[in-house]
Amino acid sequence: MRPGAEAVFETWTKALVDSAARSRALEGSTVLATVGGDYLILLRFASERELERWQSAPETQAMLASGDRHSEAVDRVVRTGFETWFALPGRSIPSRPPPEWKMALVTWVALYPLVAVLVPVVPAGVPFLLNVALTTAIPLVLLTWVVMPRLTKLLYGWLYAPEPARAGGASRPVAARSR
Repeated sequence: MRPGAEAVFETWTKALVDSAARSRALEGSTVLATVGGDYLILLRFASERELERWQSAPETQAMLASGDRHSEAVDRVVRTGFETWFALPGRSIPSRPPPEWKMALVTWVALYPLVAVLVPVVPAGVPFLLNVALTTAIPLVLLTWVVMPRLTKLLYGWLYAPEPARAGGASRPVAARSR
């Protein structure tokens, strides 16, 4: 956001989420603010088609244009899955996410050792639901802010390497990018 526009931008963010909530296809929303002042607005729609319907509505178009006046962001990126773990701060986001099989493999390689270490560390007498909460929350936090950024940086060239063309048709796009 532009310096000095914090209050206006936060009001705009709430209005955007409220607008999305009026769509019956919205399944949830989250707004994350970083220490550096960046915002990540996550809107989960029932389908890509419903997201496109909401985005193309005149009210949404006007609201997004209004937000652009208070923002320094150059891109609006729509992601459709957990590929947001594979975006690096300060690096241009490719228009296409890595192939799903690569994302699943890297996530499993990152998750397996975390869970393998946590399972024996959590005492056996801890109630089941607390045990599950600890053994899922701790890896999630570590994956999001520690492990995945480092693995993505290390494996960036492989993750985003062009896929060989398949016989019988092109692969389907799963991300959209607009300026």
